[in-house]
Amino acid sequence: MTEADSADDTNVVPDLPAETGEEHGVDENQEYLLNRLLYRGVLPRYAFPTDVASFYVFDVAKSTDFRYAYQFAPSQALSVALSQYAPAKEVWIANKLFRSGAIFSPGRRERFEAWNEKRFYYECSNCRFACTKEREDGRKGESIDCPACGKPGTLGKARYWFRPPGFAHPVDVAEDESADELQELSYATRAKLDAPSPKPGEGTWQRVGPRVRGHYLRKHLLVTNAGPRQDGYTYCARCGRIEPTSPPTTKLSKPHPKPYPDSKQPLCPGNAAAIGVCLGTDFITDILLVNMRVDAPVRLTPGVLATEIAMRTVCEAIAKATCIELELEDGEVQSDFRSALSEGGQSGVEVEVYLYDTLPGGAGFARRAGDQLAKVLERASEVLGACTCDASCYNCLRSFKNKMEHDRLDRHVGRDLLEYLLNGTLPTLGARRESTVVRVLAEDVAPSRVGDNSRGRF
Repeated sequence: MTEADSADDTNVVPDLPAETGEEHGVDENQEYLLNRLLYRGVLPRYAFPTDVASFYVFDVAKSTDFRYAYQFAPSQALSVALSQYAPAKEVWIANKLFRSGAIFSPGRRERFEAWNEKRFYYECSNCRFACTKEREDGRKGESIDCPACGKPGTLGKARYWFRPPGFAHPVDVAEDESADELQELSYATRAKLDAPSPKPGEGTWQRVGPRVRGHYLRKHLLVTNAGPRQDGYTYCARCGRIEPTSPPTTKLSKPHPKPYPDSKQPLCPGNAAAIGVCLGTDFITDILLVNMRVDAPVRLTPGVLATEIAMRTVCEAIAKATCIELELEDGEVQSDFRSALSEGGQSGVEVEVYLYDTLPGGAGFARRAGDQLAKVLERASEVLGACTCDASCYNCLRSFKNKMEHDRLDRHVGRDLLEYLLNGTLPTLGARRESTVVRVLAEDVAPSRVGDNSRGRF
């Protein structure tokens, strides 16, 4: 156990730092009607853009202890800001380099309320299914059985998760100052669906053949940044300073500079640090849930690389086909997959793709795609079959947004799966692909000509 782990076990992190309770009069049970209506999707969020986070750069010369001034305050949708403004990330503004190092909001009360509303975050180490629980329903550090892949004890360990109101460049860090060491980057996850799978008799299912059916939902999706190496962040709940937990450090558990201007008390006592914290957001939107069922010999086993490649490819193809059929801009709908939350999902015979509107609150695109599900799936198969590349390229599946998953895209595997789902055609290996596979396999198992000749390429 590292020193940082030990500090987290023994230090009780307060819901609300004591120095702010009387000063700001924060009531952790208080909830605003407008915020609740927006969160539940009763009001359209595109008319009230609440899922926005800013990156604040203080103007120290013009700031006072009571009113802050800013050189810059660019904004992004929170789901994007979780990656672009993530703690320790370098942010370029007006040809100047700044570094994210604090959770901040001009209204100090908002930051404390965000921390008071923290939840527990669970992610499966096998299939990457994720969910959050209210604190009264979970326990920090616990691991439970995964409802998606069925593996015992893989969902966890539970960590604190909260929605950051904004980010900031700490005032004690010089502009254009790069880190002494190369920082590991962290990115937000794809949007995760943790809603239960509707049973066959629930709602309206649209069947596309014997193996595919679609169902329209309006549910919340979860986006999370769990930090470099998935170790989370160390967060000072008192002043808002934050840094990656990996590599472990105890700097924020000790007195440290406050990230915002404070001429009277520039140092934070540092006795309210939480370790392994995740940052995230969730938003309600329109979702098309596509249930896919396979039979032997085809299997889509959760957590297996072959399943990841096949389903990731199908997801990208369905999202692109939807944009083509509905004449949308790229990125207005996205998709991901999970094992069905059923016995069939755990055994590898049932999997679910969920296509969703990226606009919080939804724009109706997923519902329209459900009305044309057969056409969308046929177009997805055409997208995969029309290209001439070996696996994937920017003409068919690749884009800047899926750059981290280019090695998980194979149009041949994806098309084989779609053809099987739509027409019952079992996957076959053509002569050209068979020759390529045999050649690659031979190269992989052959002794290396460089270095140790007793070892293969791996």
